[in-house]
Amino acid sequence: SNRQAQLAQVRVMRASGAMELSRRVLVACVCAVACARMFGALGMVDNVPCIFANADETFVLIPFSGSSAGAGPPDSRLLRTSCSQQASASLNSWPPFAASVSLVAIGAAALARGAFCRGAGRLAGRPSWDVAKNLTQRGAAPSGPFPELCVFDLDACLWDKEMYEMRAIPVEDSKVFGDLSGRGEGVVGVMSGSDKISLHEGALLALQGHADGKLPGMRIAVASSADTPFAERVGRAALALLEVVPGLTVWDLLLRDWDGADVNQIGRQPPLSSNKAQTHFPRLRQATGVRFDRMLFFDDCNWGDHIGMVSAGCKESNGRGVVGVRTPYGLRKGEWLQGLDLYARKESNMA
Repeated sequence: SNRQAQLAQVRVMRASGAMELSRRVLVACVCAVACARMFGALGMVDNVPCIFANADETFVLIPFSGSSAGAGPPDSRLLRTSCSQQASASLNSWPPFAASVSLVAIGAAALARGAFCRGAGRLAGRPSWDVAKNLTQRGAAPSGPFPELCVFDLDACLWDKEMYEMRAIPVEDSKVFGDLSGRGEGVVGVMSGSDKISLHEGALLALQGHADGKLPGMRIAVASSADTPFAERVGRAALALLEVVPGLTVWDLLLRDWDGADVNQIGRQPPLSSNKAQTHFPRLRQATGVRFDRMLFFDDCNWGDHIGMVSAGCKESNGRGVVGVRTPYGLRKGEWLQGLDLYARKESNMA
């Protein structure tokens, strides 16, 4: 089993290297377009095609007028880097041969990146988008067995913002009301300065299912390596304001599972650290009494491979450990269902 684990890690490393190579090819294509424009090879017209990547890693060409071409849709991504930066590139009218070459090069890089992402995802425990979409389209309902503890990262996973970027601690007056996925009107967001913090679709689905008792035997907690004490305060304030269903906040639900005790691990100040495998999860195991091999963990992994570190470093004496799912674009419905499926299949294989 140790040999198999080592081989799996090698495959993941190779796939990660391939993903990085494809990323660099795509960046080089974008730089080529920028250089061509800098040296006057590109002309200016009112309607220009802009290349953007959807969240499902497919590429589309979208025409914009000259006044809005630089902005693009709010959630458009040409490339999501490890620093979670967003970039966009526009291709203005330029010589047909050069335009064709660039489009072909960028398209090839995009396809390569998508293929490597899906391959690495299968090897590393990240849900394949094909599988996730199939589960979503089938309307698959989780049937269990369910994890005894489901652990969520916060930033860019449970919700859509990074707390270290926020400028103000959310307060009562910063609530944003709206529809909670058909469950009535409640707090769907909280403002931190000009930024709105909102739960991702899959996160809300997961929390509502748990609140409704549809996941028997499962309890929840959060494990976040918030960068600063201020970021931690912002996160805790947001948890206390965002609602799962009208009148029930995320924090209410987190405390309900543990008879009012706070078992959550938020921050990186001692005794915590930036390494969740060394601090957050051992402390969660001690506080909850739940074994590592009874846990399911969701993390965006955009700043570091927390899923890989926790899966490798937090194991029981039987060699089994935490089941992890990477959510680089936030916890969406497909990833939530895929995570439950991964855990259930693991349990079935061990039965």
